[in-house]
Amino acid sequence: MKKLFVSAGVISAMFLASCGGGSGVCDCADMSVAMMNEMTALEGDMEKMTAITEKYADDMKKCEAMGEGKSEEEMKAMEEEMKGCDSFKEMEKMMGGH
Repeated sequence: MKKLFVSAGVISAMFLASCGGGSGVCDCADMSVAMMNEMTALEGDMEKMTAITEKYADDMKKCEAMGEGKSEEEMKAMEEEMKGCDSFKEMEKMMGGH
């Protein structure tokens, strides 16, 4: 179970750092939450976690690409935008945050 939450944490951190650009910010957060929910339900089955990671691979690449070439200021602005997404609030709850 601990591995599951570590995996979810890594995924969340990746999206917090890489998502950005208009409404796509919330789309990335939505996808991240959906992925974490699916992984949480697996109770540590690493084979199924890998399948879920593969399922979302294209979406993850799109989210990562949104942050490419952005300045530190632009990344901070995107992070602030993401904080306004409903799925970000859900992500915080899942991670034991606020």
